[in-house]
Amino acid sequence: MQAERIVVELGMGDGRLLAELAKEYEGDRSVAYVGIEKDKNLVNRAKMRLNSQSAIGINSMFEKTLILFHDKSIDLIIMVLPEPNYIDPIHYDKWSEFYGQLVYSKLKNYGILKIVTEIIDDLLEPVSDELYSRQVNWLIETFSGLGFRLIDKKDGPPNGYSSIYLDKFGADSARIRIVTLDLGKHNLT
Repeated sequence: MQAERIVVELGMGDGRLLAELAKEYEGDRSVAYVGIEKDKNLVNRAKMRLNSQSAIGINSMFEKTLILFHDKSIDLIIMVLPEPNYIDPIHYDKWSEFYGQLVYSKLKNYGILKIVTEIIDDLLEPVSDELYSRQVNWLIETFSGLGFRLIDKKDGPPNGYSSIYLDKFGADSARIRIVTLDLGKHNLT
């Protein structure tokens, strides 16, 4: 059976979020959930959580697994608190091609890239509204330059999202502010 919709979580950690998403549509075999994680121990923990027949965890690098999907085949790609090599301005040259070419090509025309990321002060001081706004706007402009358009922006993580990293960083909301960006394709060809 081929799934009609595909949801991929990059950096699934212990699989908590993917398991919750799969549980929400339990019994609906038209949706496939795929979690990709490079830490083998976390993948093993995730596999114990992913008891749904429509959810799997893969121990691999994102690039090596995403390339295996057909172009325009994924409905939703989720990244929760991506590591700096996949989001920070100083690493832009490393990750811009990943999003602008690989992720973009694998998303369906009306697919969504959902990024839940943290905004921090370089000195780990409380994050001012001005700094938060400047960094969020930089993310939006940068992803726009990679071919994405902003569909929705939410201060904080999405309701119902839970992960070891959200638990770890979400407790210090003054020094670590979280934003959720839903991004779609600009060019729908």
